[in-house]
Amino acid sequence: MPVVQIVKRKAKRMFPAAVEGRFFKRMGVAWKQTKTWVDRSIGYENRKVLSQNTPVVHNRIMFITFNHSYSCNPKYICEELIKRNANVEIYWGVTNMNTRGYVPDLPNVHVVKMNSYEYFVAACSSHVIIINSLLGDKFYPFPVKKEQRVFETWHGSLGIKRFDLAHYNTNLSWPEAAIRTGKLTNYCISNSKFEEDVFRETFWPETRIMRLGHARNDIFFDTYKEKRAQWKKEFFEERGLNPDTKLCLYAPTFRDTHNFEVYDLNCDRLVEALEERFGGEWKILLRYHDNDKKKEKTQNKLKQDCVIDVTDLPDIQELLSFVDCGITDYSSWIYDFVLSGKPGFIYARDVDIYNNERGFYFKLEESPFPVAKCNDEMMQNVRSFDEKLYADKVKEFLDGKGCMDDGHASERIVDRLMKLLG
Repeated sequence: MPVVQIVKRKAKRMFPAAVEGRFFKRMGVAWKQTKTWVDRSIGYENRKVLSQNTPVVHNRIMFITFNHSYSCNPKYICEELIKRNANVEIYWGVTNMNTRGYVPDLPNVHVVKMNSYEYFVAACSSHVIIINSLLGDKFYPFPVKKEQRVFETWHGSLGIKRFDLAHYNTNLSWPEAAIRTGKLTNYCISNSKFEEDVFRETFWPETRIMRLGHARNDIFFDTYKEKRAQWKKEFFEERGLNPDTKLCLYAPTFRDTHNFEVYDLNCDRLVEALEERFGGEWKILLRYHDNDKKKEKTQNKLKQDCVIDVTDLPDIQELLSFVDCGITDYSSWIYDFVLSGKPGFIYARDVDIYNNERGFYFKLEESPFPVAKCNDEMMQNVRSFDEKLYADKVKEFLDGKGCMDDGHASERIVDRLMKLLG
């Protein structure tokens, strides 16, 4: 954020703080933030020096995900590299070094702590950097040399949420980092015409786009059939679940206000409706967005016996591969899950507010999913679910968006990477 903007924002807060009798407290906060900004500026200038003096290693690839762990498209690209025993040196930026961010412990696969000296050395020396959101931490950017190549794989695809400058209102730091990311990206990997249009109107207006599919969506096809069975078996055994239990994932997105009141899905009633419509014994898997993790421990009210909290699991894609049903509000994961053909539902009680807050690329009703704005509507949608109508809508939706995922995206992407690395 430019210095002038920072000063103006701080100045506006001083008079209200003085009226409230918190002038010096506010001054202390402003001074602390100023020192942090100066420290970060000094850090970036020194990272320029580091970059200039760090040669690029030809076969080195670095992966960075927005949740700083082994997940999303980068995970499944890395899996393909490992499967091929490719002659590459792999680095992952992670937060938790104790768990290695769940990155495989292999001789050629290394982990470095996010924003550490080792992390920046790896970033400055990697020939290829593969990301799924911003290029590194928004507050700790690093320069990219002309001989390096940045691949944006993005963590959404056919999702409904807008994230362009006109609609992203959470803070000013993220859009600024996104603009910088767009300028430094060499390739965007897409799975559809729809996503390419999103890239063009947001932060990648001129970046070369490769329509190769999303590697994370390979899990929905026969290429991952055995792996899906393995993940399900491990999940059930770890939690002592009956193998015949059916699972419904409820994973809403975050709100800029972090308002948990909108997450009021009646899980007991939902289980009754699911068992009535689809039969069997059901459990609800609850997963909050990464941006809500800090508040989830104190504000989560969905603690019924039928609920299993899976918020801390690093990779939602593994869950999507074996759950029997999915429910969200505006999160993009359900537009991956649609590839499974399994029932999906929308529970969005604040749709008008959220539309004003963030905006949509298309109306919820244009998705294949039955939409509910209250619990009564939600239960009715489950009980009246029409499999044939849903299947027709899914096909129409995917065809309309130009989706080309087919289970072989990771293979196509790695083919391109190996060609680039020679």
